[in-house]
Amino acid sequence: MANVRRMSALVLSIALAVPLASALVPAAVSASGFACSDPSNLCLEPTSGAKWEANTQASAKDKKKRSEKAPGSLSLSIEGGRGSLFVNGRYAGTAPLSGISVASGRNDVQVRDGATVLSSGVLTVPKGASLDITVAHP
Repeated sequence: MANVRRMSALVLSIALAVPLASALVPAAVSASGFACSDPSNLCLEPTSGAKWEANTQASAKDKKKRSEKAPGSLSLSIEGGRGSLFVNGRYAGTAPLSGISVASGRNDVQVRDGATVLSSGVLTVPKGASLDITVAHP
């Protein structure tokens, strides 16, 4: 348990020390399949019904509206590298990931490779949706 607390403190200190990029850009998927070419480095499957807002954070009101009653699931892959997924500030695992349960509603999502933030923003998860996310490693 002490190791988990130390890891959480380390993750929090890294998250606070890393500056975020300034552009707010919607996700896009290239016509050649699932190649991620979005400036925010994160691409969603186009038919998922989810919404990605890069470089933003969920408000307190959004946090209250999250629902665990009809969670969605999330799969993550990283093109050209490695990375770890953090959902609402909590470590969810290291890519590739499949079937991670995510509350429906607006969730803070961050993908990092060590101290390098690959992508950060708010992911709106529809109730019961299954999302496939691809992140490009610069």
